[in-house]
Amino acid sequence: MVCDICHKNNAVLFLEQVGTSGKIKVNLCMQCAVKYGLSPDPKAVEKSLGSLFNDLAKKSQIISADKARLCPVCGQNLADIKTYGFTGCPECYSIFKNEIKDLLHSYGAEVNYTGSMPSRLRSFRSRLTDRMDLQTKLEDSIKSENYEKAAMYRDFLRALEKQSVADGSDSDLPEDTVNG
Repeated sequence: MVCDICHKNNAVLFLEQVGTSGKIKVNLCMQCAVKYGLSPDPKAVEKSLGSLFNDLAKKSQIISADKARLCPVCGQNLADIKTYGFTGCPECYSIFKNEIKDLLHSYGAEVNYTGSMPSRLRSFRSRLTDRMDLQTKLEDSIKSENYEKAAMYRDFLRALEKQSVADGSDSDLPEDTVNG
């Protein structure tokens, strides 16, 4: 089993708290156990366990909030993305952009990719990416109170929604509308 705190080391200490709200199980590696002051001394265990379970309760609230945040395209929740490291669709990257950046940063990964785009993907566009781009432009137009443009983007979005996503044909939108 992996440590519930650091998610890196193997757990060597297994704790379970039973209360009115149910059971909480915690698996700890030696480093995290030392960090929370867990030792064989019975007097020190009570204090350190209290702080450990308080911290876990706070993390549990964060996880519950992350489970409630869903990608509107594929239904993947943020908690699963953080746990398993996989998104459900390409739009998850734009919807959970800040959270994914923070997650990558915590793993020490460089967020900005400066390499070249593969030639076969250079002109790639899909209805889903077109929809996300138009939705952003619609929101920006509404914020800037440019209602004529907002109405145009709304109409383009409606036209996209009428087309089947599985349909392999190219988008009927003009290139400069989506990209410009």
